[in-house]
Amino acid sequence: MNSLKKIALSIPILFIAVSAFAQPPANAYDPKAKAILEEVSKTAKTYTTITATFSITIKKADGSSDVKNGSIVMKGLKYKITLETKIKDAVKKEEYYNDGKTTWTYSEKDNEVTIDNAPDSTKKKNPNSISPSDIFSFDGKGFKYSFVKEMTQPDGKVVQLIDLFPEKPDGKNYHTIHLTVDKVKKQVVNVIFVGKDGSTTTYAVKTFTPNLPVADTVFQFDFNAHPGVTKTDLRD
Repeated sequence: MNSLKKIALSIPILFIAVSAFAQPPANAYDPKAKAILEEVSKTAKTYTTITATFSITIKKADGSSDVKNGSIVMKGLKYKITLETKIKDAVKKEEYYNDGKTTWTYSEKDNEVTIDNAPDSTKKKNPNSISPSDIFSFDGKGFKYSFVKEMTQPDGKVVQLIDLFPEKPDGKNYHTIHLTVDKVKKQVVNVIFVGKDGSTTTYAVKTFTPNLPVADTVFQFDFNAHPGVTKTDLRD
């Protein structure tokens, strides 16, 4: 099961890795990093919805790389994620829906949709899974963290860099997260997960718009818009 297929169950979009294992610094719970993370989480909680576009760049240990573009719409725990994959000269989409009760995973290439029950948010999560809400609202829970530096990007945006390390690294396939935060807007703009298989993955936010009106039907697969789709229902 590849990383895109896994999204259908637990949304581990951000699985990543690198060859050398970084070590948490002596000040593993840096108060400056904690304050920034709390501001990011607090800001994210004020949004009624989030609409964003992003890219995922995966660099493998053998030097090969892959780039995918995508978009996400979120309202609470509900979401719709679209990923674009170039197949020969055509761009095919994979879509992931969660309306809080049901998930739909759609492959445009195969014209197939898989239906399942939404994961129970009250149950313990897979230690390697990152949910859409986690991406935009890192609060540092379950991690050690350290402030790295503040810098100005070429476009003039001032960003703050934070490194996070799992408190319980056993069982996880990553060992470090590099997080970049917009200092003014208190929003995550870049995430790099650094793992244990010699590869790195960068999740970069291209556009971010909060509080747009979004109908709940956006988070449900529309069978009428996909004539001839093959359905696989995994619900109990």
